[in-house]
Amino acid sequence: MIDLGIQGFFDDIAGYFSTPSVLGIDIGTVSMKLVELSRKADIITLENYGILETREYLNRGNASIQTSSLKISQREAIPILKKLIDEVKPKTRQVIASIPSFSTFFVTIEMPAMAPAEVGKAIQFQARQYIPIPISEVSIEWTKMSEFQNERGQPTHRYFLTATPNALVKTYTEIFKGAGLRLISLEVETAALVRSLMGNNNPITMIMDIGGQSTEFIVVEQGTIKRVTQSDYAGSTLTQALSHTLDISSKRAEELKRRKGLLGSGGEYELSTSLLSFLDVIIQECERAKREYERVSGKTVEELMIVGGGSNLKGLEKYVKEQMQIRIHAPDALWRFKRPIGLEPILPELNRELATATGLALRKFL
Repeated sequence: MIDLGIQGFFDDIAGYFSTPSVLGIDIGTVSMKLVELSRKADIITLENYGILETREYLNRGNASIQTSSLKISQREAIPILKKLIDEVKPKTRQVIASIPSFSTFFVTIEMPAMAPAEVGKAIQFQARQYIPIPISEVSIEWTKMSEFQNERGQPTHRYFLTATPNALVKTYTEIFKGAGLRLISLEVETAALVRSLMGNNNPITMIMDIGGQSTEFIVVEQGTIKRVTQSDYAGSTLTQALSHTLDISSKRAEELKRRKGLLGSGGEYELSTSLLSFLDVIIQECERAKREYERVSGKTVEELMIVGGGSNLKGLEKYVKEQMQIRIHAPDALWRFKRPIGLEPILPELNRELATATGLALRKFL
């Protein structure tokens, strides 16, 4: 969690804690998702939500809000963010926002057990070996994953590090300022996603987060992230596969994908089968990440949870379950909250799409 404008934050700290609501805003590669939560006494309420996509990326790759080249487009992001705020009309302007995982460097390191006061300096020194840009240009955070004895019987700790480029933090700050919002904190989307979906009592779970232009595989044990890997195969890959196979526009392919998914039959059979070869790549990479975690940890991943905007594909969970032979756990990102009446019919979709935004906003109340 990266707190922004430290002096300004403490100048406004009374307002921050007295404000009963907060926005969680998840800026993806092709969409923005917003959740507004408020709390009164012990009850947290889902006040509002919004999802806004840019379909221009289907025809123009440079229309993506952000790309895996560690860059976010202020020109694309600010107007979309303003439009989202205008439509939702939230009661607060205070925001906790996501940083995409592909813009952050993840490192797992092992070090001899040492006094807590010494850990920070040791991690900064070790991180230099793994992070491809100068340490002075990133913000580093870490969590202890486990304690064990190495092959020589020495007490050893394993840490999970994230390093976020300072230039990216500055860009995000400018984007939210340009949209008339107060950005309080930034958090890597993976951490927010796990907060909204997982508790300490869940079995070891793999989360498959299918976004617009990348898919992330996260292993979570007792509420703690243990492994993160990524794939460039994602929702847009499936759309382009349909477009090329059926010789139709990308926008038309996206509409067909969402309406029929893997359930096409008869004349639509080609629609579903054309998705499978690319979907199989995502499944294979998920399997690879699962096996590697199990090899290193000696433990078994028991469940799979599928989320993200690209996961709203009819028949997807059934197909993945058959291919991986693993129990599928339906995501429930909104289980903690009092909700507006009438959301039940679309809750499955919202639970998959709003998981990260929900976890961001929830950070204020935990």
